[in-house]
Amino acid sequence: MRPHEIQMRFLVSVFPLTLLSMIPLIFVPAPAEGCSICSSISPTLCDEIAAAELAALVRYESTPEVGGGVTSPDAYKSEFQIEDVFKGAEILGTTRIARVLFFPGENAQKGDRYLVHGNLVENDAGTQRVIQWTTPIAISPAAIAYLIKMQALPPTGLERLICAKDYLTSPEKMLRRDAFDEFGKAPFETLHKLKPNLDADVLLDRIEDPKTSENMRKLYYTFLCICGRPEDLPTLKTKMEEEKLQPTGSLSAIIACYLSLAGAEGLSVVDEMFLRHKDTNADRTWGAAITALRFHGQEANVIDRAHVVAVFRNTLQLPQLGARILSDLARWEDWSVLDQVPELFVDAEGDTLWIREPVVRYLLACPLPEAKKQLSRLQRLDPAAVENGRRFAPVSRGVERTVEATGDGVKFKEMPNQGSATVAISPDQKKVSVPGSRLWLWIVAVPVAAGLFFVVLLLSGSGNRGTKR
Repeated sequence: MRPHEIQMRFLVSVFPLTLLSMIPLIFVPAPAEGCSICSSISPTLCDEIAAAELAALVRYESTPEVGGGVTSPDAYKSEFQIEDVFKGAEILGTTRIARVLFFPGENAQKGDRYLVHGNLVENDAGTQRVIQWTTPIAISPAAIAYLIKMQALPPTGLERLICAKDYLTSPEKMLRRDAFDEFGKAPFETLHKLKPNLDADVLLDRIEDPKTSENMRKLYYTFLCICGRPEDLPTLKTKMEEEKLQPTGSLSAIIACYLSLAGAEGLSVVDEMFLRHKDTNADRTWGAAITALRFHGQEANVIDRAHVVAVFRNTLQLPQLGARILSDLARWEDWSVLDQVPELFVDAEGDTLWIREPVVRYLLACPLPEAKKQLSRLQRLDPAAVENGRRFAPVSRGVERTVEATGDGVKFKEMPNQGSATVAISPDQKKVSVPGSRLWLWIVAVPVAAGLFFVVLLLSGSGNRGTKR
């Protein structure tokens, strides 16, 4: 059989498998929301095991050589010896052989070890459920030791972070990334318990190391929020000044760290440096400063929230900036700017029309009668903006409000809030996200599926051209 035919049949077989393997990840309950400064970028190895029905450590044995005319995908499956079962032992029973669609690379050798996940699916005839294995993941001895340690620990908590901390500087990229994601999904209150295990001088050295990745640098700044010293403030202020000229992904973490060490007295510095002006990098510096301030208003206990709210109120003087913090003021039930907010809606035009929807959400969240009056006024001015704004209005006080246009006015309908999930508005990105949602997985799944589809078409075309020759 020609190589392109083998590739073609392999990809056609694995294409539905790829989508199928994502289903458990999409619908698995999301972990607790982590620290907003250094959020995780992907599921951890343990998360993926938790999402699957089966997970096992296997040893590669062989891949069959298939002759021409064979069309069954099963004929191409490689054989793996099951060494250790992380999950699903009751499903496997005495089975110790896994047959998996696997296209080994040039460096693959008998005895190499892999991590595989599996799920029970109906066979083609619909007569029984069989194990459908996903593509094996190559795994080193160090990664196996790490995974065994992490699997033995509670799914959350300080003990898990202490173990993961030693792998943040691992020579293996897989382990560095996985350890980072363990910290990224942990809430800040848990991270704070790490203080006895942190060293400010070590963290500063790692921050300065050019080999440190941007995500890891943010995590080190977050650690410095916990164990930093007053004498580190000049260094952090210099970093902020440098970042103002050329912002990077670390800016929000630097500002948060500076405020953690400076306290409320540092707010005026951040306000003057990042929020008072509109310059070339304003969008990025505004977003970073708001993220850092939001962190201190919501997660950290260094600065009284009232001081953060006061800074946020001042941002309304710059409408494009002020509109970004309305969700925070609503979440913290600050209605002191109710007289200013509707004017942001009225004055918005051209490229700033997006401001109208955050204004509507703020007014919908406000329980005061004046908010209803203002919504009626704004409804007459721009009905579409009010309608769009109400679709993702934040849930407030355990009651979900909906609003309907009634002639020249707005009619409120109150519905009991049946769930505990609340809508979190992300004004920096001008979009809405729901904590615990799996939107990011769909964002990954669709491009992957499309990419595989076009590869299949490409190889199909190549095969046809080869046949014609």
